[in-house]
Amino acid sequence: MKRSSLSIIHEDDRIIVVDKPAGLLSVPDRYDRKIHNVFDLLTQLRGKVYGVHRLDRDTSGLLLFARDPDTYGRLSTLLEKREIDKYYAAVAMGQPPDDQGVINLPIMKHDRKHLMIISASGKPAETHYKIVERLGPFSLLDLRLVTGRTHQIRIHLSALGHPLLVDPLYGSKESFFLSSVKKNYRGEKDQERPILTRTPLHAHKLKFTLEGTSYDLESPLPKDMRATLSQLRKIYS
Repeated sequence: MKRSSLSIIHEDDRIIVVDKPAGLLSVPDRYDRKIHNVFDLLTQLRGKVYGVHRLDRDTSGLLLFARDPDTYGRLSTLLEKREIDKYYAAVAMGQPPDDQGVINLPIMKHDRKHLMIISASGKPAETHYKIVERLGPFSLLDLRLVTGRTHQIRIHLSALGHPLLVDPLYGSKESFFLSSVKKNYRGEKDQERPILTRTPLHAHKLKFTLEGTSYDLESPLPKDMRATLSQLRKIYS
């Protein structure tokens, strides 16, 4: 990815907020420093920055950076006190029975690399969800993270019985094909390209107050999620 293609949606003398595309790491890989990531790209553009939180590689959306150590410390304190509201849009399998609800299930690491599990021995994890749109056997959800555990939304939705539309770790699909839901699909299935190839999870809003200044930042859904929802609406609306 070229530096000029990094989308900065807000910056001032204290913070920078980047709209991270899916497929790009938030921070450098611990084993391969050459893999492109937002931190390095932003550093090349703006000099020294401090990452406040992270997003999974395949999650798109808003990523917050501080421009100086003092601001980083203040934002880290807000994050620890759960005073930075992080909202995510997700396309899930099925429809939760209630229009909105809270998932309170502790999470811990599994022996398998990068896999998390629900366990009474894990750390507390809380996710608030709301159904934005019901689309037949699928749903568009808006979620707010109270805690920020690794893979929290993915494993919480899976535990609820409604994993993300695409999630090879906590669901069943590695990609989503239109032919899987469209009865009269006319194309050649062996030549069909998937319309979604990553977890449909987008960090669309950040809300917090830093030393009297209120921030309410938003990011629109990316193209692949819009295209998926458009096709689902044609079939199920």
